[in-house]
Amino acid sequence: MFDLMKEQDREFISESTLSRDLERKLLIFFDSSCVVEKGFHLNLSAYKIPRYIEEYLILKECSDKPLSQCSSQIHERLRELRPEPEEKDVVLNKLMSEGEQFILDDFKVVTDIKSGVHRLEIPVLNLKNAMIDPKILEEHENLLRNGVWGIGKLIFDDERRYGDKRSEPVLMVEFYPYEISSFDIEYFRGARPHFTDEEWMDILIQSLGLNPSSYDFEQKILYLMRLVPLIECNVNMMEFGPRASGKSYLYKNISHMVRVISGGRASPSELFYNKLTKTIGLIGLMDAVVFDEINYLSLSGTEEMIGKLKDYMESGNYERGGKLVSSDCSLVFIGNVESIPSSPRDIDSFLPEFARDTALMDRIHGILPGWKLPKIRSSQEHIARGKGLSLDLISYWLHEMRKFDASTIARSFMKFGNVSIRDERALIRLVSGAIKLIYPDLKVRDRETMERIVNIAIEMRKLVRDWLRLKLPHEYSNELEVEFRWRSS
Repeated sequence: MFDLMKEQDREFISESTLSRDLERKLLIFFDSSCVVEKGFHLNLSAYKIPRYIEEYLILKECSDKPLSQCSSQIHERLRELRPEPEEKDVVLNKLMSEGEQFILDDFKVVTDIKSGVHRLEIPVLNLKNAMIDPKILEEHENLLRNGVWGIGKLIFDDERRYGDKRSEPVLMVEFYPYEISSFDIEYFRGARPHFTDEEWMDILIQSLGLNPSSYDFEQKILYLMRLVPLIECNVNMMEFGPRASGKSYLYKNISHMVRVISGGRASPSELFYNKLTKTIGLIGLMDAVVFDEINYLSLSGTEEMIGKLKDYMESGNYERGGKLVSSDCSLVFIGNVESIPSSPRDIDSFLPEFARDTALMDRIHGILPGWKLPKIRSSQEHIARGKGLSLDLISYWLHEMRKFDASTIARSFMKFGNVSIRDERALIRLVSGAIKLIYPDLKVRDRETMERIVNIAIEMRKLVRDWLRLKLPHEYSNELEVEFRWRSS
């Protein structure tokens, strides 16, 4: 298979951060349409494009071309399709004068039931009331859910045939989504038995854009635990660690089903339900909502917000404005710290005021010790080079695996002593998510790997329990009594 590759691409293979044998196996057991060059970065931050869309562009535009020609082609394509903010009025003028324009964007459609119309949001043009042909919505229903990245053909329509007086005279008449058209989860799961546990972890870390050889075995599991809230439903997790260790970058660039809120202010309307527009908030729509830099995060309507967060984190349901919503969205809280905590009191200093509510903290399933992971210091040392699975494939795999239940398997590897129902639930969810990551076919093979997973989950929950015992010593007096037990699949 390597002999068939273009000569221009050989430099990427020889420098791969995966071993030659492992890269060969990756190309054998996964179709070439699933594999992308990880060391090839286009630096598309100026276009505000996440990494999974960048990789999609590389696969779509450069599949039959040497990588040396890829960069200029994609940049040229983006200059046509993705105007910069100061070019917005130039593009709109061109749309009025020439009648049509193609745009690449994260399109979203809102249903205005009072007016009986759909309102198309086109962020790159700062339009919120454009129109869309109903036929497109029949084919791409996700536009009405979380939005879809893709190319839209826009025309100038001053008759507003699918709108009302509020609608802008911009109509999308064609749409080409940048997403996987079909995904066979069994094909993906069927490839897993061909790799050892560490090979599989190396492929996942490589696919996430990092050099797996920069991490020891335990650090690899710790890093992959960041994905547990994406592959397991209703996981509530915190992570504290040094800056530049890849925490927020991972969540911002892996999936359209993850939304990151960075510092600033979060409101009940944004997260739960907007009573004015009658639209469901992020927690009702996403696979995971990530609160980055929680040290600086403030909550508007704090009492209402904390109450609803606690209710949701416990039950997976919330109510606002007479609207009852059930969701499987996971919640992740991230904070930057430079010191390694030596006691539960140090964890207390990491938390913002709203998170020091003991009832809320008891609903956090685990604290990921990000201080055990290295900073990403240099591209040569820490950044992946060579082949890896494309991020949009990883994104769909994580989303589809949420439908599988590994809780019974997870429970079978733990012997519970004197623990609360919340302790038990927390550990089962953390371990279940890790099993689905490392063993997507749900066939656990290696005792050492499984024991490391369980012990890391126990450590994560123990960090929560030790903090609670500091605050409420009489209520949380006992140790977390859980032991690993081995059972072969």
